[in-house]
Amino acid sequence: MSLTGGDLNALNGRFGISAPHRSVPIMQLIRVHRPRSKAELEALVAYHAHHTCSCGIVSRGTIQDFGKALYEAQHKAWGTYRYSLEHCIQWEYHLFITQSWKGSAQERNLLQQLRLSLPEFQFDYSAAELDAEYRIDLTINKKDRLLGGIQVKPESFQHMRPSVIEYQKRQHRKWELPVLAAVYQEDGRWLDFQGLVARIKQLE
Repeated sequence: MSLTGGDLNALNGRFGISAPHRSVPIMQLIRVHRPRSKAELEALVAYHAHHTCSCGIVSRGTIQDFGKALYEAQHKAWGTYRYSLEHCIQWEYHLFITQSWKGSAQERNLLQQLRLSLPEFQFDYSAAELDAEYRIDLTINKKDRLLGGIQVKPESFQHMRPSVIEYQKRQHRKWELPVLAAVYQEDGRWLDFQGLVARIKQLE
């Protein structure tokens, strides 16, 4: 069972609690500061909520703050509290820390695998604006020519609300280049890695 699914997922999306501009651009925070543990990542979120950092990243609160926002959203939406404050904080912790930590590791893993499999291409993390605006995690280049992007996502993304999936597709369509999907399973293995390699070769 997903740690971040269920009706709290719908509630979180409805109120935009984890939207990067309302919370924290967590993947950028990881890429810039390279925390060595989930505890360090949580501390970084809190630091960027209370201090000005030279990296320019701003957090609109702590994990506890985001959990409190989710807790209060219940009453606004349902007129009651189905879940405790502790449960809501833990839910946001799994969303921001557990899932992002795993997603970051998967991005690093994919970069390594692609660089080994396709040495004639260049792969790198996307710039912050590409990630925020178009939901692109990695860029694909060849001979200094940008060919496309890759979005890294868990297999569970397929079970997200249709509106979330469609929003991602709309953001991808706004970009002038192809955006490929790299999907990983719960055990970390990639779904159809060779298919991704073949699609990248077709971008030439």
